[in-house]
Amino acid sequence: MPESNVIAAIVETMRTLAGPHPGFRPVHAKGLVCAGTFRPSPDARRVSKAAHLQGAAVPATIRFANSSGNPEVPDGAPGVRSMAVKLQLPDGKQTDILANSVEGFVASTPEQLLEFLRAQLPDPATGKPDPQAVPRYLGKHPGAAGFVQRLMQKPVPASYAQAAYHAEHAFRFTGADGPSVFGRYHFVPEAGEAYLSPEDGGKRPSNFLRDELESRLKKGPVTFRLELQLAEAKDPTDDPTAPWPAERKRIELGRVEIISISPSSLADERRLIFDPNNLTPGIEPSTDPILAARSAAYSISYDKRSKGE
Repeated sequence: MPESNVIAAIVETMRTLAGPHPGFRPVHAKGLVCAGTFRPSPDARRVSKAAHLQGAAVPATIRFANSSGNPEVPDGAPGVRSMAVKLQLPDGKQTDILANSVEGFVASTPEQLLEFLRAQLPDPATGKPDPQAVPRYLGKHPGAAGFVQRLMQKPVPASYAQAAYHAEHAFRFTGADGPSVFGRYHFVPEAGEAYLSPEDGGKRPSNFLRDELESRLKKGPVTFRLELQLAEAKDPTDDPTAPWPAERKRIELGRVEIISISPSSLADERRLIFDPNNLTPGIEPSTDPILAARSAAYSISYDKRSKGE
């Protein structure tokens, strides 16, 4: 099957699993758009010549979301949460950083991702998913099994502001004079990390993450450190299922300060696309095949939701 057909099949399978929710993303459907600022650290310009790392603060648009394709999913339901940041560059262009509350990913190629998604579809004979289909997939793909194990350790964040978020993909960073390095982004919450059990999450109000963030922001900005974890020679840069060892060196690139929730959050998130391939000179993609497929998948998804499908 040609890759373009694989990507189209991934989006269609995601839409099937999510159910009919016209105008919403097939995954990460329930979101919250916020406004803030990114302030680079003094060390950032040595890592990359990228415009937003040269010293001046830039405006930031931040979207937190639940990974479910159901826009009505309760905030206490276990699952991955995401943090996506769109930075407004001095030249009028934008660049995006995407990260999830669990390190890694469930597939290293689009074909594997399609296999994982199809394992969750109902069996035509029974009308229900085969209970052994996902375990079979995880048994064949230890990187995916590791991802699920990490998710089970942090199933529900107590606050959007108290989860760490990790980019699945590696990028090449090049300074004005220095050598290139591969790195992965991590957003580290200044408020520290706090998570709930599925039982405790189930007792919370359906929109408690929004309510909690709104209350927290009345007391002051919510801040995340943006850290870059540097790869060593043998660390894979093309496999999102393989997190690098925790002891790898990290450099602080700057801080994201979230000031407010957008008063037009719902309209904003329907309009916005956050794409990790939306890069700026000084930062280049790795050869990760999942990363390479994302722009096309987002284009298909945006086209459908913008038509109210």
